[in-house]
Formats: sequence, C-alpha cells, structure tokens
Amino acid sequence: MEYLVAGLVLVAALTAVNLVLTVAVTRRWRARMSAPPSPHHHGPASVHREPELGIAPGDRMPDFTATTADGATVTRAELAGRPALIAFLSLDCASCDDSVPEFGEHARRVRDAGGQVLATVVGVDAAGSELAARLVGVADHVVPEFLDAPVGTAFGARFYPGFALYGPDGVATAASVGLQGLARTVHPSAP
Repeated sequence: MEYLVAGLVLVAALTAVNLVLTVAVTRRWRARMSAPPSPHHHGPASVHREPELGIAPGDRMPDFTATTADGATVTRAELAGRPALIAFLSLDCASCDDSVPEFGEHARRVRDAGGQVLATVVGVDAAGSELAARLVGVADHVVPEFLDAPVGTAFGARFYPGFALYGPDGVATAASVGLQGLARTVHPSAP
C-alpha cells in the first residue's frame, strides 16, 4: 500500500511539472509569434528591413468566413466593392493594445470613404477581452479567434499587430506590421 501511495504521489508530481513546462513553452511560443523577427533572422543584408506581414500590396483578399463577437457572419463578399481595412491583433501583444487609438483614426478615414473595417483578436479569451471591447466602436466587425487564428491564417498574416488596406477591387494597397506602413498607402485601384 505504501508503494502505491508513493507511486501516485510521484505521478502527480510529474504531471504538475509537465503542466508547468507546457504552459511556459506555450507562452514563449505565443510571445515569439507576436514579436517581429530579430534582424539576424533574415541574415545580415536585412538589418534595416521591416518585418513582413505576409500580405503584400497587389495580393488579392482571400475567401474567408468569420463569426463576429456578436454572432454575425462576415465574408469576403461582404467587404467587396468598397475599401476595407483589416487589423490582426493578439491579446499577447502590448503593441496591439497601444495601436487602437491610431487604428481608430485609420478606420474613421476608411469609413468616411465608404469602406468597412474588420478587426481580428487572437487569444484564449478573445471574445471576452478588453481589447475586443475597445474595438467594438472602432471596427464594423470584431472577430475573436482562438490561437489557431483561421482568419489570420487565410490572409497569411504572420505578425501582430498587422494591418492591411484593400481597395474596392479586393486588392491590397498597403500592408504592414504596425500602422506606419498604412501611411505609405498605394492609391486604391478602381473597381
């Protein structure tokens, strides 16, 4: 009986250590995925290059279907025929939270031009997060996503905070990690 109790205690201790290590590795992985790559990541020739979002001017908006925080469905077809600004944000990214006021200014300009704004928030509790709540008045559609980020994956977004501006024809006119790339917007193409 003593050996059984000792064995159970050992198994419980090993399980607790495994859980702690799994949580630590998951947090480190998520932090690494939300941070821009280090300069040596792409080799010495790219020391002054900005990280690439994974979306480039000229790329077509992919097909996607997403469920918003209020339960509505949004698709590419819903955004077609007008300018669209899309934000890719994460709960594990301090820059994402800091970018909301400036993102709001870009969103207002897109709306004034007759466009729509979509914001995705990635995280375990994205739907109930403060970040998602702050975006409700900024974006037309707020899409909470779990860690697999299906909308971000469909677009090819690799870093947070990421932003992409699409023209009425569904072609990206600007895309960047951070909002500074939206200032260099290519003029939207005609529908």
